[in-house]
Amino acid sequence: MKTHVSTNLTVTFLEPGKESLTKQKFSNSVENPLEVDVLAFGRAFSQLLPTDVSYNSVVETKEIEYTA
Repeated sequence: MKTHVSTNLTVTFLEPGKESLTKQKFSNSVENPLEVDVLAFGRAFSQLLPTDVSYNSVVETKEIEYTA
């Protein structure tokens, strides 16, 4: 049986002076978020970033459990 355990959203952004992206994880999102809602979430989060920080993307991670 396939069971949804969790959906997480991770916003990635680039800070000045750093070579790698910074990640901010948001746990326990809704099970199947619409793409438009995920993109809107990323845009809303980007409004909270300092002006010298660049928003990059939102990564959706799903955890599914399979049992016999």
